[in-house]
Amino acid sequence: MFKMTENALENYGEEWRGVVLVPTHKATKYMPAKEFYARNRPNGYHPGYDEGISPMPLYDLKRKDTGEDLPFSLYAYELV
Repeated sequence: MFKMTENALENYGEEWRGVVLVPTHKATKYMPAKEFYARNRPNGYHPGYDEGISPMPLYDLKRKDTGEDLPFSLYAYELV
């Protein structure tokens, strides 16, 4: 479980402060969206993963309190 860092809160908004996030998918490799969704979101891949940014994982997450999926993904450096 995670929460957003201060820097992530600056980017995504104060409404996320204190919200506990649960990872639903972890990616460390890029895959084009068409292939990613056709393969039912294979573990380890994501169409938004940028291999040039960092070797850090990119996470899809949901809110622990409501179970609602976040409409965006976050890199490990944006989470604590």
